[in-house]
Amino acid sequence: MESLIQERVMKIRQFNRFYTNIIGLINQNILESPYSLAEARILLEINNAATCTASSLVEILQIDPGYLSRILRRFKKDGLIEAVRSMTDGRSQILNITEKGRATFRQLSDASSSQLVGLLEQLPQGAQQILVHNMAAIQYMLSDKADTSITIRRHQSGDTGYIAYRHGVLYEKEYGLDHRFEKYVLQSLIAYLEDPSKGEIWIAECCGIIVGFIGIVEINKRTAQLRWFLIEPEFRGGGLGRKLVETVMEYCQQKYYNHVFLWTFKGLDAARHLYQSFGFNLTEEKENDTWNNQLIEQRWDVMLNAD
Repeated sequence: MESLIQERVMKIRQFNRFYTNIIGLINQNILESPYSLAEARILLEINNAATCTASSLVEILQIDPGYLSRILRRFKKDGLIEAVRSMTDGRSQILNITEKGRATFRQLSDASSSQLVGLLEQLPQGAQQILVHNMAAIQYMLSDKADTSITIRRHQSGDTGYIAYRHGVLYEKEYGLDHRFEKYVLQSLIAYLEDPSKGEIWIAECCGIIVGFIGIVEINKRTAQLRWFLIEPEFRGGGLGRKLVETVMEYCQQKYYNHVFLWTFKGLDAARHLYQSFGFNLTEEKENDTWNNQLIEQRWDVMLNAD
């Protein structure tokens, strides 16, 4: 786990260096203006704040006090801001932006927007949307109010295609299954969509990203099959699998099924322990050469609501 954390730390630092180079934070002046993006940000905070002091800027921007002091002296000299003594604290000075400061800030803001327009215009429309979406996700996940808990919802339009896609990608990567397995999953989902009232699919999400899913399909009035159970690798081992199976089993109890079964592969020990904890028992094993020559399929069954 420690090595995984270190790997992620290095990737974040690599991104920081890349992004800082692209945007030109601190050192790069905005087009023909003598002011940098950092200075424009300070003007923005002074302009937006009802009451602004140097100490509040240090706290908001996490900026070095000495560096900020030099910038504020320059702003005063250039006539962009003025300082008046606080009526409530004689030791503090309130920073106010002047009309010249507001005009300068508008010019800096327009120039900055022009830079970003130039950056975006190098990308196709779809790539622009992905870029903006991922930036919003980073901002959300790192904000103080971010809710990174996992939620579970019923499936919506488009989910079934994504389920087939992720099965195809992960099962090829982790078990060596080829396109025939993806076709098998897709066909089962198409059959479900023919009559979605005969079952249900649940989708697990974290910050709006799908991280797992599970489904149940009615075989007859008393029997149902658990299907399409998959957890993204990064979210395994944290209890999400148990939560999804609990959701399915509660549904089966409500529907008064007395028999639930599933098919899986031999060697998936974590899944085996999970199924056993819900009362499933191994009832059948057989070779399946359809997707992989060394694959052993297993059937697990559990009885519910016994009369």
